[in-house]
Amino acid sequence: MIKIVLIALMSFVVNSFSDDFGNISNEKIKQADVSLPTPQKGVGSDLVNDVSNSINDILIKNPIREITIMVFINAKNNLSDAAVLNLNDMERVGSTDKVNIIAETGRRYINLDGKWEQGVRRFYIQKDTDTAQINSKIVFKANSYDMGDYKRAIEFVKWTKKKFPAKRYILILWDHGTGWLDPKKEANKNTNKGISFDDETGNYINTEEIGKIVKESGGVDILAFDACLMQMVEVLTEVKDYTKIVVGSEETVPGYGYPYALFLDAIVKNPYMSNEDIAKVIVESFKIFYDYVRQPATLSAVRSDKVAKLNYLLSDFAKSAMQADEIEALKKAKNEVIRFDILGDSDDPYKNLSFFADIYNFVDIASKNISKNDEKSLKLKEKADSLKRFIENELVIIRRGSLMDRTGKSYEELAYGVSIFIPPVNPVLGQDKIDSILKAPYSSFKFAKETGWSDFVKFIYEKTK
Repeated sequence: MIKIVLIALMSFVVNSFSDDFGNISNEKIKQADVSLPTPQKGVGSDLVNDVSNSINDILIKNPIREITIMVFINAKNNLSDAAVLNLNDMERVGSTDKVNIIAETGRRYINLDGKWEQGVRRFYIQKDTDTAQINSKIVFKANSYDMGDYKRAIEFVKWTKKKFPAKRYILILWDHGTGWLDPKKEANKNTNKGISFDDETGNYINTEEIGKIVKESGGVDILAFDACLMQMVEVLTEVKDYTKIVVGSEETVPGYGYPYALFLDAIVKNPYMSNEDIAKVIVESFKIFYDYVRQPATLSAVRSDKVAKLNYLLSDFAKSAMQADEIEALKKAKNEVIRFDILGDSDDPYKNLSFFADIYNFVDIASKNISKNDEKSLKLKEKADSLKRFIENELVIIRRGSLMDRTGKSYEELAYGVSIFIPPVNPVLGQDKIDSILKAPYSSFKFAKETGWSDFVKFIYEKTK
């Protein structure tokens, strides 16, 4: 099935890349510097609090769809224009009698004609060929709405499940992202940090609250992050029990985000695909798009029911690493592992301050540089090799990378799908300093408590200076 789907995907790409979608300049995509469209007539004037009669008529004919795709778009920040771009991209495909596409969109900035003011709109995404404006039906509207409050995301998912029921659900969380990093809110107002950051309120959804969203809304089949840096074991640990598959990027996501038309077209044409095939299509379409526009990017999909074993193997590896006398191997791994961009090019040009790194690559470098043949060193190598095999053969469904990072490391070769907290090359960012900007210390994370990884982090800090 997946081969057939990918052939269809490539066919769509050929058509897509011959029109405006494919001809957007690299710089425009990178900056999300798009012109604001003129909204449909009436937007912002007529209050809509529930599903309209016309949508109800559609649903009555086929009340339970195969899939409902829910996109929580918090653009109440400097991504306001990118949200409009992505919504228009979704409209190139639109909902069908088998697939619902519902997008909750909050924007801070007023459109050129003043009709979409600050607030939230929920759209039942409908197909059209007009890429200059959003024409989908508004099915809910609120003028005051804190999208940095995780309870709002829960309400959106519950409401959508009730109004647009389906056999399977996909939830996409769209916004800025900083992985597990949960900065103190009062220290980060208006800095666009956190997942789902709301500039109006200074609020954001933290790591623990992401888990609450999927738990308290009844779970989803696929959780996808159209946000930077979210494919981390610390995040996966929070959501693993309430999802089947998680899609996300280890690295920052370019300003355009997901190429929605590409993977939505494949899904609506093949709504009976397995969850894993859908995840593969999302990741492959991401790779195709960013190869085409020549921008560095990564995306992966992992099996949620394998995360518990990942944590067990990480704990075993950490214990063995602290017992074995292989400090130089760990130091080499710390210094050479591929890292992901927390601070940006100007503040951290060589990523020496970044403390997000690929798990597999770190373990692989350490394993290859073990220098002794004693019992503890051999045990460490065994644990490292077991962890690598598990990541590659069981945990990760698919991983794809485009081009290289700014330090010359290949995303396709070195980004294996999941990242983790590894102390930075430059020790100026010690764990105490990192903890000082956080809402709570790293050791309080569920993952850190379950695995003792925070002890290993301290060990690396102390032993590999």
